[in-house]
Amino acid sequence: MTNVRAGKSETGKLHQYMEIGNELRRRITLGQYLVGSILPTEGMLCEEFTTSRHTIREALRMLTDAGFIERRQGSGSHVLTAVPSQRYVHDMWSLDQLFQYAVDTRFIINDVKFAVPENSMLSDVSGGKAEWLIVHGLRLERDEDIPICFSIVLVNRDYASIAEELETGSGAIYRKIEDKFDIKVSQVIQDITITTMPQRAALVLDKTTLDVAVQVRRRYLLADGTVFLVSVNQHPADEFSYTMQLRREGEN
Repeated sequence: MTNVRAGKSETGKLHQYMEIGNELRRRITLGQYLVGSILPTEGMLCEEFTTSRHTIREALRMLTDAGFIERRQGSGSHVLTAVPSQRYVHDMWSLDQLFQYAVDTRFIINDVKFAVPENSMLSDVSGGKAEWLIVHGLRLERDEDIPICFSIVLVNRDYASIAEELETGSGAIYRKIEDKFDIKVSQVIQDITITTMPQRAALVLDKTTLDVAVQVRRRYLLADGTVFLVSVNQHPADEFSYTMQLRREGEN
């Protein structure tokens, strides 16, 4: 039997369903499950990975969202392709999954500067005229040179000395700040808007300023409400899908 351990992104491990989904995706891309074939049944996968049907279904949902398989009622999960889709599906309902996003992707920094951000980026954050550390970069799929979005990361000036560490190593900027200053993200506020593609984003994403962008802005807060980091991400609208799962309170 294959033993895939459960874990949380904050400890450097994936949730169990993510590990299983990644393993099944690896088998598909390597040809162990051929295009047109049917994956093992849920029961068989439960036995192989020693886990529950719920966990297996979440893993299969990952593959379905990524376009690798199609699940047909009564006939199982059919393999559609061994080539990952270039349409980025952003799927989350917890901070763990948001933090895993930084692990599953690569952020290539273009430049870093200390300046006053545009008002639109900090429209509801106090101190709108203060200087922040501003980082521009391109986020890519982890193992592919496929652009996901153009990103601007704004770091509160109290933590701007993190700039010294951005040119070396890898990893999420919020994590570097947590480690360096011994602080912890308490909550993340996210808003999504539709806008035209900014010129700089259009250049690196091979789009034009006439194209539509999905702007995803996140504010990272400490327990006292201080915003210590803001990210503004411009995604091509025709290559972005966002999925959110809602559960009734008090139910699993």
